[in-house]
Amino acid sequence: MVDDELVGQIATARRQIAPSLPKHADAKSVERAAFSAVGRNELGLRIWSEAREAGEAAKRSKRAALQKRYGPRNPHGWLPLVALGGALCAAVAAALTSGLRTDPAEMTVATTVLALVAAAASLVVSIAAAGRPLNRSMIRIHGVLTVALVIAAAFVLSRGTDAAAWIVAASAVVSVIGIVVILLARARDRAGTEEMDTALNVAVADIGPDLRAASQRLQAQVADELGAEDAARIVEIRTALLADLASEGIHLAPVEPSVPAGSVIIDDLVRSWLPEAQRREV
Repeated sequence: MVDDELVGQIATARRQIAPSLPKHADAKSVERAAFSAVGRNELGLRIWSEAREAGEAAKRSKRAALQKRYGPRNPHGWLPLVALGGALCAAVAAALTSGLRTDPAEMTVATTVLALVAAAASLVVSIAAAGRPLNRSMIRIHGVLTVALVIAAAFVLSRGTDAAAWIVAASAVVSVIGIVVILLARARDRAGTEEMDTALNVAVADIGPDLRAASQRLQAQVADELGAEDAARIVEIRTALLADLASEGIHLAPVEPSVPAGSVIIDDLVRSWLPEAQRREV
């Protein structure tokens, strides 16, 4: 039989998460409310903050490791941003030369500048790669850049061959050479290509022990500060509230009653920066 105190604590936790229902509530916010319901609000806030900071520290560590190992070829570094900027410029140049919404003749200067910027981005990518394989994502980004510049060049040359037209055409040639260089580098070095394509997954796997250590440290801290009675009551409130929400059609991530108090908050926030599939792997 559920005691009156527990019923009141469940109601308190429910009121706390009510503003975030139904779209913005999750299992960790339910657990956070359970901490507050048993009078351990400060501890809940502190663990929330420390778990989030541990996750951010792990994220920074992963990025630093990638940068140290791959330099400018880092899939999460500055080079993809350069290529993306070039692709956007190339796409806008193609749109301006199409004549769908603007007079191409009035956009000659803008088109030329955009094409030059896109070509410069392609050149920077090639120089930074230095003949070494790049991550497969760069093929997609640079592919968009190249196709857009080729389209822009085709539109411009179809209207005449003045200096601006030749500049846009030369920019397209530079981008074509750039994508060919990327593809050749990947084809020539299969081992290096596989390494680059799996670099992010490997970096996450490498940081896995640090994530687990952080989770275990924080969980031990929670268990030590809560005590067995409060910990058990938080689990009761969390389980009951999740069940109540599910009965109302609000289905949050399931949490087994065997999961210790604080673990939902800790495991979620420590790994919040990871894609969903990778969270389960570490």
